[in-house]
Amino acid sequence: MNSPAASEPDATGRWADILSGRLGMYTLALNLGTTLFAISTFVVVSIMPTAAADIGGLRYYAWTFALFSVGSVIGAAGTGPVREAHGHRKTFIGAGLVFVIGLFGAGLAPNMETVVFWRLIQGTGGGAIAAQGYALIAQMYPEHLRGRALSTLSTAWGVATILGPAFGGVFAEFGNWRGAFYALGGLGLVFAYLAYRVVPESEAGHGRVRFPVTRLALLAASVLGLSATSQFDDNMTRAVLVVVSVLIAAIAFRRDAGAEQNLFPRQAVNLGTEMGLTFWVMMLSTMSMVIINLYVTLYLQKLHGITPLAAAYIYVINSMAWSTVAFVIASWEGRKEAAAIVIGLTMLVIGLAGLAYAAATGPVSLIAGLLVVTGSGMGLLNNPLIRRAIAVAPEEERARTGSSVQSLRTAGHSFGAAVAGLVAAVAGLTDDAAPEILGPAMQWVYGTGTAFPALALILAIFLFAHGRRRLAEGN
Repeated sequence: MNSPAASEPDATGRWADILSGRLGMYTLALNLGTTLFAISTFVVVSIMPTAAADIGGLRYYAWTFALFSVGSVIGAAGTGPVREAHGHRKTFIGAGLVFVIGLFGAGLAPNMETVVFWRLIQGTGGGAIAAQGYALIAQMYPEHLRGRALSTLSTAWGVATILGPAFGGVFAEFGNWRGAFYALGGLGLVFAYLAYRVVPESEAGHGRVRFPVTRLALLAASVLGLSATSQFDDNMTRAVLVVVSVLIAAIAFRRDAGAEQNLFPRQAVNLGTEMGLTFWVMMLSTMSMVIINLYVTLYLQKLHGITPLAAAYIYVINSMAWSTVAFVIASWEGRKEAAAIVIGLTMLVIGLAGLAYAAATGPVSLIAGLLVVTGSGMGLLNNPLIRRAIAVAPEEERARTGSSVQSLRTAGHSFGAAVAGLVAAVAGLTDDAAPEILGPAMQWVYGTGTAFPALALILAIFLFAHGRRRLAEGN
């Protein structure tokens, strides 16, 4: 299956090369799958307030994000062994069907606990779809076209971050939150059929591949432990769960670093290395964005009287800013790239601090402006961090580093949602929380969240010091 990548035509390539013919069909399938996964990631932002009003379970609000992220980690990390055993086509189809089952299951759920379970299944299928897409690009696209193919996936994510909340907001506006899941499930069936028709078969069954069950289970247990803190009223119990969850995560990463087939780069959490610092900055910035976004539509509706659809469009401002800024700085390199990371993190700190004040008091225009600030900050730092992670990786780990970025960011989503849920629970957020409780709870969520980009900014200083030493040594 290396014939497509073997040709060496025009070194720059053309957009028409990946939008027509056989590669055009691959591009269509990849982008449909990625768009559906991304929309399902963000759609719950709009529909959860309506769902909670219908079936209760506001205490599980953060779990709908955390469990989806856990499933995404499992699906993204597990797609490699499955692909080696069964090939590209069957892996894509299987991932699509798991995704569809999770969507229809959530639509039929009688309570929030059941929604949370099916979100786990959705995430598993969606994470596998996303990771498999990157693998297909690496194998089926010529090297000179891979950059353009990857940029289409980035665009798909940008479009989905805009469409996802708005898509859910339309259904929430009519009180039909279940319809959002059903509609996505129908589109998921279209994707599975398209994958069957256009994704090529590949060699499979090269022997049994050991699936990293223990490491994935440990990582999942860590995130679940953090999420469970919102279910207890006793602060001592919450503190114990936090400590245990962090220890379990440390064990998972330690085991992975020593494994023969590791999921992450071996220095991914080592703060004494350039790789470790890069990944920590990436993790902390991802957690910051989840903390910013998790409760936006909830407090806009309950504290400021905004309709579900209007709240969704205000939320979308954050995503639009992210996508626009990321597109503008796509060609930045060197010092501009480093400046983008620093400025982006600074904007996250400013935005979170501002939201700690404005979430409860408004006005809505100020909240919207601060969402633009935070979205622009993430747009500045996101791609430069990914490029730096790949650049500093040892040659033998570069492919693994690139593929692990999605898993790491998904883990960051899980931890961010868990932290936000914990802080909100400690601050008194419940199903029937009155505005005088919800407002201060949001102040605590955002105030605590400010610490994460601030810490990332400090780590970035050490990261650039490592980079200067590496360049001085000629490595």
